Amino acid sequence: MSACLPPLLPVILAGGAGTRLWPVSRETMPKHLANLIGDESLLQMTAKRVTAIADADKLITVAAQHQDLLIKRQLNSIDPKLARHRLLEPIGRNTAAAIALAALYARRTFSDDAVLWVCPSDHLMQNQPALTKAVAEALPAAAEGDLLTFGIQPTRPETGYGYIKSTAPADNSAENTVSRVERFVEKPDFETAERMVAAGGYLWNSGMFLFRADRIIEELAAHEPNILSATEAAFEASTAHDDGSLHPPRALYESIPSQPIDKAVMERATRIAVVPCDPDWTDLGSWHAIWEMSEKDEDGNAARGDVLLSKTSNCLVQANGRLVACAGIHDLAVIETEDAVLVVDRTSSEPVKQIVGTLNEAERSETQAHRDLDRTWGRVILLDDTENHEVRRLEIFADQAIEAIKGVDVDLHWFILSGTAVLTRNGERMTLETGTSADLEAGTAYRLGNDGPSTLHLVQISKRP
Repeated sequence: MSACLPPLLPVILAGGAGTRLWPVSRETMPKHLANLIGDESLLQMTAKRVTAIADADKLITVAAQHQDLLIKRQLNSIDPKLARHRLLEPIGRNTAAAIALAALYARRTFSDDAVLWVCPSDHLMQNQPALTKAVAEALPAAAEGDLLTFGIQPTRPETGYGYIKSTAPADNSAENTVSRVERFVEKPDFETAERMVAAGGYLWNSGMFLFRADRIIEELAAHEPNILSATEAAFEASTAHDDGSLHPPRALYESIPSQPIDKAVMERATRIAVVPCDPDWTDLGSWHAIWEMSEKDEDGNAARGDVLLSKTSNCLVQANGRLVACAGIHDLAVIETEDAVLVVDRTSSEPVKQIVGTLNEAERSETQAHRDLDRTWGRVILLDDTENHEVRRLEIFADQAIEAIKGVDVDLHWFILSGTAVLTRNGERMTLETGTSADLEAGTAYRLGNDGPSTLHLVQISKRP
């Protein structure tokens, strides 16, 4: 970017759950943190995409506080610089609050005129040059004070996206030409979408924005002063940690009115512009979208994991732990996890959302978390859970440890599968090699550590009284 332009700060909005992608996406493992396509999460792909254009140490991530362990771990695995500015919401208050928080932070940490490039964390874009070109085209207008949105050239009459009517030529042929926005259109019915696409001049609303920090604060003050003042109060009372995270207090943050930035500002301000772009974009909001973006065999099947197919076509099949065999089926999504299996018409996303709602009403744990849970020291995988005992497989990362200063309220038995554990109990230190075991009585203080260079694997049996 030109040296005469203000600094460009990517702002990744890492919120939302993605209920249409259950059973992979859950409360503690939303879609932006899951590996839905390839070996990286959508958050990691987004971070790499935006830092191909902007400096890594200028990335701001607004995320849910209870997901910070994974957020920090995934960003650090790419570059520790990416985790330097994490704004952790104690409760979700929609995108207006998240963007206001980022703008206030940017103004204090960088500069008033810093340009925020707001990007959802759960979208996929595979044409980096097209995105880079669109940002370069939009940046001068944003630096002058316009509020920019990025419009995607529509390829079909899609009812799941919002639309932007621009003043650009109706044939949508202009390449990355900034134009004024005439109006925003809510998600239309099919007939309306068909008419708009045929007429031209309409773009899909990508959910990406570009504007100066002081300008979005100014617009929030004009249109939604209650959102701005409540966010300012929470921001000023926030606690900054040495690891780069900022923690607003819950009591203040939950008082912020919940509203999307489109409704709060973009549909009401006057200096709104749009730049069309075609970065091979999708919001990956359904299993059908995952199928569309996945590699397929000659029968149109996209398979992942231990999958066996016979006389099957145009299906998405994901096996995350067991063999999944499909025979004589067509146009389905079959998604297997360790505790749930989904079989659904590949093109239907609403029934999946309804299933999640039913499970939530029944207070089923399958919508909240997977059987494998991340911890600061490693991972926990639940193997068995009965009235008398619980069996878990533990993975303790190198130079990490589990420590219970006051002990636990159940008897524990450990068996070392691989690696070497160092157990300290009641002041006594002992080494546990592969194939050995140890017992711990309830109430005993202990520390179970991994001093080795690789991950320690063990089985833990908790004996309930």
